[in-house]
Amino acid sequence: MIDKKTAAIFALIVSVVITGVGWYLAWSKPPSVLPLPEGIENWTEYFHGYEAYLDDNIHASVYSGPSMNPTFSDNDLVLWVEVDPVVLKVGDIIIYEHPTRPDYGSVAHRIIETRIEDGVYGFRTKGDGNPSPDSYWVEDELQGLVIGVVYYVGTG
Repeated sequence: MIDKKTAAIFALIVSVVITGVGWYLAWSKPPSVLPLPEGIENWTEYFHGYEAYLDDNIHASVYSGPSMNPTFSDNDLVLWVEVDPVVLKVGDIIIYEHPTRPDYGSVAHRIIETRIEDGVYGFRTKGDGNPSPDSYWVEDELQGLVIGVVYYVGTG
């Protein structure tokens, strides 16, 4: 049988060994942030602009209607950020207040044409599921640029 003093010394040695192994494993662990691939200078370049929006306030709107099918559809969550109109280009999806029907609410359509008249940017839009372009130009009604979609999966 072991006396109390020997048991205490043994427990102390076991504790020191376990602590030492833990310290060694933590010290020898690879860094949590891996280096960038060769030729890439920073994360912004690596992600090709997506992270440029990480510092912006990202808004979410629930989409409804068939005009953007199959890109997104009813109950999908559209993520968007406020942007300067100068950065928008043909092919971008924008969100805006309907210019001719204020009661209609927000619309998300793709830019098919741009213009600048007297320093005011204008955008001709079209829903991906619509056969023809919208009959209006979006100018002051612009809310932002759609940067993502969270697709709704119904229960039924």
